Amino acid sequence: MSESDLSKSRLEETEAILDSQPSATFAIDGAYRIVRLNRAALQLTGMERYKEAIGQSCYRLIHDRDSICPFCPLDNEWKVAATPERTSDEDRPIDSPSEEKIIHRPSDQGERTLKLDFIQGQTVRVRLVEIVEDITAQREQQEESLRMENLASLGTMISGIAHELNNPLTGMGLTLQNLEANLTTMDSREVLHRLQILQKDLRQAARIVSDILGLARPGNLRRNRADLLRVVQRAKANTVRLYPVLSRQIRWVIRSPDETMIFYFNPEKIERMLVNLFRNSLQAYDYSPGEIRVDMRRSQRYVHIIIEDDAGGIPDDQIRRIFVPFYTRSADGRGTGLGLSISLGIVREHNGRLRVRTIGKSTRFLVSLPFRKTEVDG
Repeated sequence: MSESDLSKSRLEETEAILDSQPSATFAIDGAYRIVRLNRAALQLTGMERYKEAIGQSCYRLIHDRDSICPFCPLDNEWKVAATPERTSDEDRPIDSPSEEKIIHRPSDQGERTLKLDFIQGQTVRVRLVEIVEDITAQREQQEESLRMENLASLGTMISGIAHELNNPLTGMGLTLQNLEANLTTMDSREVLHRLQILQKDLRQAARIVSDILGLARPGNLRRNRADLLRVVQRAKANTVRLYPVLSRQIRWVIRSPDETMIFYFNPEKIERMLVNLFRNSLQAYDYSPGEIRVDMRRSQRYVHIIIEDDAGGIPDDQIRRIFVPFYTRSADGRGTGLGLSISLGIVREHNGRLRVRTIGKSTRFLVSLPFRKTEVDG
């Protein structure tokens, strides 16, 4: 085989490989003229024969422009000249010949999304190789997937908010039922007591709405001088009141080194955090008999609350995710995963720590809160 035949064979082989590529590929010379293209490129331009495309300006044939594309990497001079005139991010000059670019172009089938890849030419004749891929379907699929994810997240968020609000609403419903059933036999003091419980649940519902709104806009935490032991006891009482059936066979053990544990914190938020953790243990027992142990300890800088149950533990693959917002281990819809994430937020708002550990069938939550003797100390 002669040298010319060998060159012709190599050229045919190269063109066959080029034509087999699914993406439109254009070889461009230093004068912005197309010197070679493949079958996919011919279809993209709407041309019927290769000869019609060869020699035409790349910016006119590919991009339907009257002048050189502002983002063209072929010559740095055009980057500088085009920069002041560009009207959109699409026209932004690319930084290197290997940079990928996404553009949008109108067509008879509607707007198309094209991905452009530029490869620096390796010969005197071919200065630039431009690869154009129609990614419209891929982008539409990604956008639809993102839309469905957003809808699912919105549904989960709404469900989680409803779950949180259901706690005080359940309490109000139980109190109203009690009032209705016993109103004729109650004295004024008992009626007033029930009304005070209703007011407390109403305030809790309002706080929940405020807290959810504040997840994205955390505000300043208000600390009061309060007794943690009383807050723990109140959280336990409210948990039993809100979940009487789950609590029926549960034994509670609350231990404190002192009769009082007074320091500065936000008692309402800490109570809510504790109710969430207590509820988590109750749901883990799933109506079975069991024990929930609450131990309070104090170190030089922290007050620690240890909440422990023996309801089966948490698998290792789940324990790392339980504080993720809206993650739930409940398969029956009782939990939505908002309670523990809000609890973690409350503890962090106090500059504290919330950790969880499973040993065998036991699960232990350790809450550590800074022991603030005054409202302003660290």
